[in-house]
Order: sequence, then C-alpha cells, then structure tokens
Amino acid sequence: MTVGSNNQNISFFASSDYNETYIYGTDGFCTDVYSSGACVTFRGGAYDTSESSTDKSIGNRKDSDGFEADWTEDALSFGSNTSLSSFGFGVPQQDLNQAFTSQSQLGLGRNSSFLRALVSAGDIGTKAYSIFWGLVGGPAEKQTRGSLVLGGLDKSLIADQNDNFTASLFLGSRCGTGMVVTISDILLNWPNGTDMSIFMGSQSAAIEACISPSFAGLISLPLSYYDSFWSLAGGTPPDDKNEARSFGINYFTMLFDPNDVYYGGLTIKLQNSISVKIPNTELVVPDTYIASDGAVQTNTSVRNVVINSLQSNNGNDLPVLGRLFMSSAYIMVNQEAGRFSVWQVNTGSKTSDIVAVDKQNNMVSEFCANSTGGSSIATSLPTSSVKPPSQNEGSKLSGGAIGGIVVGAVGVIAILGTISFFLYRRRGSGGAATGVAQEPELQTADVKPPTYSMVPAEPQELPVNQYNVTELDSRAVDSSRYYYRI
Repeated sequence: MTVGSNNQNISFFASSDYNETYIYGTDGFCTDVYSSGACVTFRGGAYDTSESSTDKSIGNRKDSDGFEADWTEDALSFGSNTSLSSFGFGVPQQDLNQAFTSQSQLGLGRNSSFLRALVSAGDIGTKAYSIFWGLVGGPAEKQTRGSLVLGGLDKSLIADQNDNFTASLFLGSRCGTGMVVTISDILLNWPNGTDMSIFMGSQSAAIEACISPSFAGLISLPLSYYDSFWSLAGGTPPDDKNEARSFGINYFTMLFDPNDVYYGGLTIKLQNSISVKIPNTELVVPDTYIASDGAVQTNTSVRNVVINSLQSNNGNDLPVLGRLFMSSAYIMVNQEAGRFSVWQVNTGSKTSDIVAVDKQNNMVSEFCANSTGGSSIATSLPTSSVKPPSQNEGSKLSGGAIGGIVVGAVGVIAILGTISFFLYRRRGSGGAATGVAQEPELQTADVKPPTYSMVPAEPQELPVNQYNVTELDSRAVDSSRYYYRI
C-alpha cells in the first residue's frame, strides 16, 4: 500500500489479531543486530510523517490492542482505484512481537477499523476477507504470488468447495485471531505413497492450535510432538549441532543439513474434518534472511523445515498454524457472521473467480452492480460436518451493496499482483534475483525465543460434535544475527 501525500510504499502482514492497523515509523524499534537498512526491510518500510503534508495527529487508541503508538490519520491507497483519504492508524512506539510478526500490521480483527472504513466507503459490503499466502518453495518457476480478497473470496483458489471446515470464531480466548482448531492428526506423507502418523494413531493426542495468518512459519508444535516428527522424518542439524534454528524470515523454525533432511510431505487433519496437505516444497524451503544492506538473501548451506519446536520459555504456548499454512490452505474470515472457513487450496488456479460473502456467511455469485433494483443470488457457504453454522438461505444484500463488495475485492486482487508481501518476492518475477550468502554460525538448542503466549497446549480428547521498501526489491537481519542470544 502507499501512505501519505507522497505515496510512501509500505508492505504489511494481514493480521487477524489486531483491530487497528500499525505502520512502523522511522524508528523501527529493531534490536542492535539489525543495521538501519535491514531494519527498514524487516519492518516492511518506514513511514515518515515529516514527508507527508496530509498527516494529522489524532487521539489515543491504546485500549484497542494495548500497544504504545502515536495515532495518526493519513491517506492510504491500494489497488488501481481504491483509497481512504483520512485513515487512522498507529505508529508503534514499541516492538509489536519481535520477528514472529515483524512487519507493519494491517489490522483485520473483529472490530477492524480498516474493514469498517471500507464498508463505510462502500468499497465492500461485509467485514470479511480471505487469504492465500502463495507458493514460496520449490523452483522459481513454480512459485506464485499470494492473494488477499476483502469482502469475499476467490472460488478459483478452493480445491473442493464442499470439503471444508467452518466454525465459529472463539473470541475471548488468548488466541487473538479467534480461529481455534483441534488438530486430530499429523501425517508424514512419504514419496512411496505410505503415510505415518506422528500421533501414533492415538485420538487422545489431539491438540488445539490457533490459526494466525501473520505468524512466522508453518506450524509450532509442543516439544514431544516435534520430537515424534523428527524421529520419524529424520534429518541432521548442520555443523554437528544438537538443534539449529533460523533467525531469518521463517523465524525460529528448524534448520537441517541439505544432504540429510526430510523429503516427504505433511498432512494436517482438522477436527475429524478436512485434511490440508503440505507438499515437501512448502515444508522444506530455502533459509532466507535479511542482510545488513537490507537485501533479502538465501543461505544455501542449510535447508529450513518450517516447523517451530515449542520448548523452554515457550513450552506451554498454544501451537500456531502460521502464514505458511496459507500456502496450502485457503482461509476465509467473516467477522460479521463470526465464522471462519478452511479449504485445501487449489494452487493451479489461473483465473480469479471472485464472489462476495454476505453477513449471514452466504456466497453471492450473481448481482447487479450500482442498482438498488437489481437481483442477487445468495448461496450458502458449504460447511463441514463439525458443528455446521446456522445459515439463512433467503438473506441477500442489495444489488448496489453486493456490487461494492465485488468491485472492492477485484481491486485488492489487482494490487496483490503488484505488492505481494516483499519478503517472498520471487526470482524470475521481474525483479533482481535474490543474492546468496553463507551464514557464519547457526543458533543452537539453548536459545530461548521471545514468548508468544496464548493458551496452554494440552493433549485432549476430541470433542464428539464440536464445536513497495515498497514491495522491497530483492536486495536487503544482518548475518551477525546468528551470534545473537536471546
């Protein structure tokens, strides 16, 4: 997006945790291991109020999310024709959550000021959004950009509309997004077609997890579950370490010797409902990091298994399904209906099929834009067999409102073609190729990550009926970060 009268380019993470939007200023509150150039990349840009003639200081909103911030109004633009001329956001006066959610945050929570502003402006009709992160592993020609649709979803990104998990947002928990799921099994998918459960077939091994689209990595697992994964999957940490972790973009996930690392896929089963299959190319990826000059680079001496082992200070944290989960799963959140849905993503999608979602969680596929007398057809969103939501088949938005949803959604799809999150800018997509660097030292098991505490993770019985900085170019955390002990 661009911010201010002089169109300052800022890259955001789409955050389901926060109600407000936060844009880091010229003080990015980075630790000393980051150079000034690396800090700008790490934060997704640096908003400079002194360079904008349209900024205006506004009242304190600390109680909304609890962060220290200078509250500002300024112009926010995205897509080819969508802008908010006076949008209020916070310029953080503290680090929001270290490297787990490093960039500026586009707040899409239950009381999202951003979604409310778009509804008020008539750009969308419902406080809903859907996310596909994009493919980030494998050869460059197989990688894809992501998608963020506001006010609806892209049906072309859904592998099977009827095979989904839909549930109520669990508000009031310490899972800030409200997207709490039970993982009933995790399977290793070997290339010879056999599967192996890290739960060893035990139903009582099911664990709760929180889906968080801005959180680093694919999944964080309690130590016993990670040990089970490692014992079955195999792999050797580099340089004879007992354990090694990345301090790069996939923060605190595991590193292995590229000649001895897991070569299969992974399937995550949600609440005896759908299964999300993660191919090896999205589970075992290059270790990318931010160099001291601000360039995104790749360490070719290791391979990054994007799983975080929860231990030590974080041993009782609720497991998180992070942003890379959205490389294999398509997520839709309808804040007004208080529901969220998960599908296996269709990564072969070429042509978008945008539909709106109304306040009763119905997909709206036909409409007459800009006409109060137009007709519309509302189709119930397919639901899983686990605690299906109550749907109102007859509920429809007016043609004009539905038109606003779809136009807004298409506008966002258009911009995401040009500002997909900078950290994953692809080689061969028109920008310069990422550089390659060798890291001097890797972190070992005695490192304690910053705490991201939500709900304690405990094994439990399954419920029976439950429930552009810019798009930064590919030149820019200093390699010395691997010496940094937390």
